[in-house]
Amino acid sequence: MKRASELMLLRRPVSTGLERLDALIGGLWPGALHILYGDQEVTDLVLYRLMVEASKHGRVAYLNNTDYYGEKTLVDATTLSTVSKMAGVEPLKALSAIRCAAAFNARRQVFAAEKLVEDIVERGRVSLIVVHNASAFLDREGSEASSALVKSVSILMEAASRASIPLVVTAQSIGDTPDPRRAIPRLPAQLIHRASVIVFFRPEALGPSSQARQTCLAAYPAVGLPRLHPLAGGLG
Repeated sequence: MKRASELMLLRRPVSTGLERLDALIGGLWPGALHILYGDQEVTDLVLYRLMVEASKHGRVAYLNNTDYYGEKTLVDATTLSTVSKMAGVEPLKALSAIRCAAAFNARRQVFAAEKLVEDIVERGRVSLIVVHNASAFLDREGSEASSALVKSVSILMEAASRASIPLVVTAQSIGDTPDPRRAIPRLPAQLIHRASVIVFFRPEALGPSSQARQTCLAAYPAVGLPRLHPLAGGLG
């Protein structure tokens, strides 16, 4: 018999489609929780790229925490189309691979997670599980939102572990600071402690008067302070 840790080593990571992110974290690890947080504009783009890349290998189980009645959409078609073309994927193919569930409030998160798991079990061939903007309801719904978020992500973590599927959660950061040593994910501590990979993203100007920007990220190793890595040239 093999230990669980030994079985994890036998699982090979899958590419994110972003060379510098792969170099930093080694790809997405099957069955593991990955937290991406920081500048939302950047994390949204990275998330879409991950979903497009995953669509090459199977379906994407996507939980979007949003005000659907205000936004009237679950997937940003413009962003998906742009990122798909960058990745060499037909936008319609990428879109058709995404199975969406929406949470309009904290309690809905649990229901949406359960529905996604049912879909994963029934249809199979899921290559990525995603929770988008997990911090959405924490400020306005307090402790109830925190409990619901922990439960919903735990449901998806169990499914991800059983099926050896990477789980990616995006979140905002606490505090308006570019320093990764002070910025932490706006998530319950229970989730942060269960994550295998945590990456902080921030936009950074290229020079004092330049409007051009690059993306910097920091991964948290098991011991020590985070390391900054530039994603020069954006998300290509």
